[in-house]
Amino acid sequence: MAKIRVHEKVLGHLSRGLYRSPASALRELVSNAWDADASVVRINTNFPNFFQVSVEDNGRGFTKSEFQSLMEGGIGNSLKRPGGENTGLGRPMIGRLGIGLLGIAQICGAFTIASNPGGGKGFKARVRLYDLLRKRLDSGEGIVTDTQSVKVVDIGEYEFQDHEQGKGGMRGTVVLADAVHPTFTGVFQQSLKFENYRDPSREWKKSLATVSRVHSLQELGDYWRLLWELAACCPIPYLSKDALPHKLISDEQDTLTSYNFGLFVDGIRLFKPVHLRGNPYGYTTRKIPRQTKMIYGNELNFHGYIVVQEGAQLRPDELRGILIRIKNVAIGYYDPSMLDYRFNEGPRSRWVTGEIFVERGLEDALNIDRDSFNRFHPEYRALQQFVHETLRREIFPRVYKQIDVRSERRAKERAKEHKETLKAVVSEATGSSVRVKYAREERDSETVPVASIEERKNSVEIVLPNPESVRAKKKHRSLFSAVLSIFEIAIRERTQHKQREKFADLLQRLLAKW
Repeated sequence: MAKIRVHEKVLGHLSRGLYRSPASALRELVSNAWDADASVVRINTNFPNFFQVSVEDNGRGFTKSEFQSLMEGGIGNSLKRPGGENTGLGRPMIGRLGIGLLGIAQICGAFTIASNPGGGKGFKARVRLYDLLRKRLDSGEGIVTDTQSVKVVDIGEYEFQDHEQGKGGMRGTVVLADAVHPTFTGVFQQSLKFENYRDPSREWKKSLATVSRVHSLQELGDYWRLLWELAACCPIPYLSKDALPHKLISDEQDTLTSYNFGLFVDGIRLFKPVHLRGNPYGYTTRKIPRQTKMIYGNELNFHGYIVVQEGAQLRPDELRGILIRIKNVAIGYYDPSMLDYRFNEGPRSRWVTGEIFVERGLEDALNIDRDSFNRFHPEYRALQQFVHETLRREIFPRVYKQIDVRSERRAKERAKEHKETLKAVVSEATGSSVRVKYAREERDSETVPVASIEERKNSVEIVLPNPESVRAKKKHRSLFSAVLSIFEIAIRERTQHKQREKFADLLQRLLAKW
């Protein structure tokens, strides 16, 4: 058995679990496939049993010697970009430290890897990671020093196995985790029994419709969360150019589509989980053109968008906030704090979603898990300031203006509805057609507002007091005027008994329809 050695700069992270969720761990293998110029990645979770997980791609693969070099000291000590910033197909290179291969250790204790590098000779190896790694590190067991006095640590073992080369020069890599942690299996099996669980549709757009009806992914369970998070974080296209209003991601969709990269999980082709259409109140949008800022001599280059779904909270909650992508890969997930936005916008903050696409810079601000940032890094602070100023000076002022517009429109619609209700009630009581209008003049503040009724042969005209003359909350003014009107009709009866009876009857009719 040969030893697997990891560079000292990643020890602490591997000892406590590098990634926050299974999706984050699998994302790293997807990123490896992207860097290897694969056109497709297929993840199989062994649904609904979850006893094993496999990740297969058709990328260029790697050789036995490359794998051996990575296992014996290359993890955490490789830059993975000796040829530049792009892959052979012109995609922006994602990987950096070579840690991604062990990401699957988040869900298993052992796995098998097989790779065919196309024209070269392939290999197959069995990898086993030590249990209780943290205790092992604390005791100093397994720590060694190489000839350059750089500490590395034994974190597991691997051995090569017999391997049959694929036919026809087929290339690619397969990682099979068949020693899945019982907790992973149990949690995922249990999630299929949740009250709101339903099987995902083979058509991702329909699955997103299911997700949009729940407040949180937790209602659907961990399997749905895995699908949604992989869709959110991987460098895959959107459902279409129209996935967001005003074609906000049209250019981005063209770029992602040109990379010819697809991700399938259990046979479902995933797309980014963003599909905002059909909100009756509309959307406030801001397309962020390409920004270039120099931060202590380093270039920070980014663009993006921010969307506010007017008058309606976004669903699921996991879609709320700002998501930062570096080289098309999400860093963590949507941040509902909007990068620690300092102002309280009340429920309006739950209407906001957005993505920032970083083309250059910010990588030095990344924590090693690639799920979070050093929030005091100057490049992060510069991006944070830009987002906050955009929200404070552009987005929310427009949102509040739209709220006023909607409120005014709803008030006019309600006034019209109330007028029609009053006309219907009076028409039923009198058998005549009814015309309703408002007095033009405002009465003196000391004068009690009144309604006037003028009856003709086959019609009744009601003149309501000017709404500004009514000393009541705006939402109550229409009802106040309507009650005055039916009172005026009721007092035309000859006796007090008849008046009370008529008023009670008209009031019940009015309130039943109000």
